[in-house]
Amino acid sequence: MSMTCRELFERLSEYVDGELSQEICQEIQRHMEGCEPCVAFAKTLKKTADLCRRLPSRPIPPEVAAGLRTYLAAHLPKPK
Repeated sequence: MSMTCRELFERLSEYVDGELSQEICQEIQRHMEGCEPCVAFAKTLKKTADLCRRLPSRPIPPEVAAGLRTYLAAHLPKPK
């Protein structure tokens, strides 16, 4: 079965980050051999990821970290 564009889009971030199995990577590569829009999207995502990796890392301001913790505690499912 051939991978659809939607399926590729759902996995592309993992593909760019090298987090997928070789089998799924091969499916993505086969799909992109005949799909220029997906090739263009993959190139754009890879370029964006490369640029983000070059940004300097800065600590999160304490008030932002506290707000994020509060938000996550209110919206994430509680562990069982």
